[in-house]
Amino acid sequence: MSLEIVAYTQEMVAAVREFNQRLLGGGALAEQQFPETPDPGWMPGMKLFLAVEGSMVRGGYILRRQSFSVAGATLAAAHYRLPLSEGIVNRSYAMLGLRMVRDALSREPRLYALGMGGWDRPLPAMLKRLGWSMCAVPFYFKVVHPGRFLRHIKALRTSPLRRAALDALAYSGAGWLGMKALGLARHLPSAPVDLAPGFAPWADEVWERSRPSYALVAQRDATTLEQVYPASDPRFLRVRVAGGWAVLLDTQMQGHKQFGDMRVGTIVDCLAPLESAGAVIRAGAGVLERRGVDLIVSNQLHGAWSRALVESGFRAGPSNYLLALSPDLAEAAGGEKMRPQAGVGRLKPAPPLQAHQQFHFNRGDGDGPIHL
Repeated sequence: MSLEIVAYTQEMVAAVREFNQRLLGGGALAEQQFPETPDPGWMPGMKLFLAVEGSMVRGGYILRRQSFSVAGATLAAAHYRLPLSEGIVNRSYAMLGLRMVRDALSREPRLYALGMGGWDRPLPAMLKRLGWSMCAVPFYFKVVHPGRFLRHIKALRTSPLRRAALDALAYSGAGWLGMKALGLARHLPSAPVDLAPGFAPWADEVWERSRPSYALVAQRDATTLEQVYPASDPRFLRVRVAGGWAVLLDTQMQGHKQFGDMRVGTIVDCLAPLESAGAVIRAGAGVLERRGVDLIVSNQLHGAWSRALVESGFRAGPSNYLLALSPDLAEAAGGEKMRPQAGVGRLKPAPPLQAHQQFHFNRGDGDGPIHL
């Protein structure tokens, strides 16, 4: 029976639910589940597509169309997100992932993917082979309460010996002294900060003043921000400072695979002219420190925001948060579009993004607000 890729409609919900159950039954991870509604309401501009074979759903993906600014000029593109294929549990559908990417490119050639879980995962490996330009979005962290950090950071507590050593450091106070000496537990001085109830209309001015500074940045005007970070969602803390803003989360984790039971603060999103990046990061981190979080984290690609984090006491850690630009989007952002190799008929792997430190990408451009 032939397989086709179609728009997700309400009549297909039961088939999607069965698809998800087959994935779980085959050993897929709990997060590898497709939305069991054609309108999950996560973010504006989303369209969901399903790969169907008769009455069976065999895969699906989401396109989130949005506008970008390329050195001040407006460009249409889309986020390719949550592609899931029955190929992860049934080898008969091993090539479905490739077919879904090509289908998405036929609908919007300027695509990007973000997150993806690390270089060894199937999606980034496939996108690299297709000639997408890729880089890691750096991860930064700042320890606020060293004792709780040492007792709950599962990423380090990987053996009985390590757990015992970290517990000893936590309870003796030696861990606090060591992190203090390394600058990992340095608190920022208090400063008055405006926690705004919404973005309208002042964020429009920030957007217009900021966008020429970036080689590539997704639209962040007041209307877009109100849709992505709605006032109806109490999780989002909107910090307004002179020149810019930041969106924060303050989350009490429960058995998180990396952070255990820590209270984690996240600088999810931010925008300002580049000279104001330091003031925005200091303000956002200061708010989270005063709220009592144990750890503050952020993924920021642009060089100015990375420097601002380091200057505010953050340190870089390993990042599995990747950015991939399709050949058409990479070319539009100022790169060179990859051409097919002679006699092969397919794209050669693209080099890493060369201008990525001038691109503004963070968790606000991906799935971050959903999972933190």
